[in-house]
Amino acid sequence: LSMKNKKFKKISKNIYEAENVFPKKVAEKIFSKFKKNDSKSWKLIIQKKPENYSTLFKNYSKFLPDKDEIYLAKFYRSNKLRNNPYIKQSIQKFILPLFKKYLKYNIKSYEIRCHKWKKNNHSRLHFDDYAGSYSANLNFNKTWKWDWGGILSIPGENNGKKLFSVYPGWNSLNIFLSGKKNTPHFVTPVQSFAKSHRYSITIFIK
Repeated sequence: LSMKNKKFKKISKNIYEAENVFPKKVAEKIFSKFKKNDSKSWKLIIQKKPENYSTLFKNYSKFLPDKDEIYLAKFYRSNKLRNNPYIKQSIQKFILPLFKKYLKYNIKSYEIRCHKWKKNNHSRLHFDDYAGSYSANLNFNKTWKWDWGGILSIPGENNGKKLFSVYPGWNSLNIFLSGKKNTPHFVTPVQSFAKSHRYSITIFIK
């Protein structure tokens, strides 16, 4: 796992990015499994949490949601893909070792979630601290345009005034710290003119 081949880089205090994380044939095979996954295996997740910003989330910036707002999310998740032996083995072989090599972090446990984002799918600002110390996101989108939406967005410096937008490019990986105040994040709505669905795998690392 050479630094040159993985192009692993730090883009902010708590955010990391890497390209070409799987060998070409592995990425193509995982992508084909997403494309062929039957519609019944994708579960629509709709979340509406009126108390989220007044209890779990403590606002520390005028740029982030106020306590009287409602957390909303809409996306698809597949347990069939999540438990697919090939996907699990590929993550164990090519992704998990990156944490020790580049972040000097020894993984205790992890959880895989496979997602599809369609038109109007989104998630409002939230933390993933309940799920682990790090969130890792693998992207399988051969073609994607910024204005198609579905952009992982992470408020950063100056109490959230600066925003880091992470492009969900083909065979790419982004990693960020999940602790409170470290990396609140959201996913912008996928637009109606997007020419494809957005496919990704999230790995919560403990």
